[in-house]
Amino acid sequence: MTDKKILYRKIFAGLAIMFLSTLAALFLRSSGAITHRPAPEFRTKGPADAKIVIEEFTDFACPACKEAGAHLEKIAKIYEGKIRIIFKHNPLLSIHPYSMDAAVFSDCAGRQGKFWEYAKVLFENQQEWSRAQDKNKHFLSYAERFKLDEDSLKNCVRSEDAARAVKMDLLEGKIRNIDATPTFFINGKRAVGSGQLLEQAKLFDGIANR
Repeated sequence: MTDKKILYRKIFAGLAIMFLSTLAALFLRSSGAITHRPAPEFRTKGPADAKIVIEEFTDFACPACKEAGAHLEKIAKIYEGKIRIIFKHNPLLSIHPYSMDAAVFSDCAGRQGKFWEYAKVLFENQQEWSRAQDKNKHFLSYAERFKLDEDSLKNCVRSEDAARAVKMDLLEGKIRNIDATPTFFINGKRAVGSGQLLEQAKLFDGIANR
């Protein structure tokens, strides 16, 4: 199979996932089902009783997400001990066909205790893997940096568990009307992109010191 055919199949599969997620989201929204799901523990950092809670819906292949992620990392250091970050996947599969695979690899790295480190490398090397003919080669090479068990990582990637978790995040995003990345919910209030994130961050001193 040619590289072009593989890419087309990825795009088609991504569109199918988005279509099914949209249908499911419409059904769940109309039925009044619970829309907020807890993220896996390895995708959260900060105390559970933090006064500032930020849910981040993001895409590893999205340049704006990379920029916002860098801002969020600085904010997390400033308010360490008073802020909780919750990471959720929202891959834009129609334009970023490899972002689903990146999300799955990051969750599998997370199961070995290296989610945040692996996520940072994915953002830093965004232009490399998102345009590569053999993306998995890059994903595996990033795993080597953190001495992850390669067999366990591959088994995790091949299983449905990690992919299912990403799809559930995607479904939650649909239910919550997320149509752009990055989207944040800061103590429940929506903020889209770096500009709105930084604008909300101006209020953090007051919130953290209450």
